[in-house]
Amino acid sequence: MKLGRVNWLRALRRSLCAIALAGLTQFAYADSEYAAAWGPSIGSTAPMLSALDQDGNQQDLGSLKGSNGLLFVFNRSVDW
Repeated sequence: MKLGRVNWLRALRRSLCAIALAGLTQFAYADSEYAAAWGPSIGSTAPMLSALDQDGNQQDLGSLKGSNGLLFVFNRSVDW
């Protein structure tokens, strides 16, 4: 009898965890209007940026691009 009760409690705990995870998934998606207002969209052309490197030379995306291209990562915010 005790073994049956333990299995029932495990099943109840698993069900509650699954329901909680399903409910929390709505918070994983960003509001589309808010997300569209910040930064470029995926696949768009990067804006022309330039800055001085560690040697004082002016660098832009064209000068940094190599034979395999350039990977440019844009971080919208560190406060998500």
